[in-house]
Amino acid sequence: MKRTISVSLNGKAYMLEDDAYYALDRYLKGLEAHFANDPNKKEIVGDIESRIAEHFDEFIKVPGQVVNLEEVNRVVHLMGNINDFDPTNTKAPSENDRVYPKLYRDVDDRILGGICTGMGHYWKVDPVLFRLVFFLLTLWGGLGVLIYIVFWVVVPPAITPTQKLEMKGEKINVNNM
Repeated sequence: MKRTISVSLNGKAYMLEDDAYYALDRYLKGLEAHFANDPNKKEIVGDIESRIAEHFDEFIKVPGQVVNLEEVNRVVHLMGNINDFDPTNTKAPSENDRVYPKLYRDVDDRILGGICTGMGHYWKVDPVLFRLVFFLLTLWGGLGVLIYIVFWVVVPPAITPTQKLEMKGEKINVNNM
C-alpha cells in the first residue's frame, strides 16, 4: 500500500501517490528555478500548475481517485521538460512531435457559433470559404441552416487553453500556453 499526499493545484485538492508527489514537486521546483530571474515567474508557474490540474481533471474518473506516478510522468511529458523551455534549444521536430488539429467551434473568433472558424482551423483554410458554402446551401433550399445547426450542436466549443491549442493543431506545452 502506497502513502498518499494531498496537494492543491489551481485551487483544487488532488490526492497523489507518494512517488508521484515527489516527481511533480521536483518538476515544479525545477520550473521555479528555471524562471527564477523572470519577472513573470509566478504567473508562468501558476499557468503551468493550472494546465497540470486540467490534465489531472481529465484523468480522474471517480471523486477521490489517486493520481499515480505514471499519470504525473505523462503530464510532465505533455507539458515538456525544463530543457524544452530553453530558447536556445533548437531540437528538430520529429514525426512523434507532430500534432493534428481537432475539430472545435472557435468561440473567440466567430460570427454565429464559431463553426466556420473552427472548420477553417481544422482544414487550414480561410473560414470565409466555409461561410460562403453555408450561405449558398442556405439559398439552395435552406440546407445550409440545417447543417449549421447540426454542427453547432455536435461540435464542442474550444473553451480551455488546451482545446484552443488542439483546435489549431499546436503542441501543448509551456511555451505556447
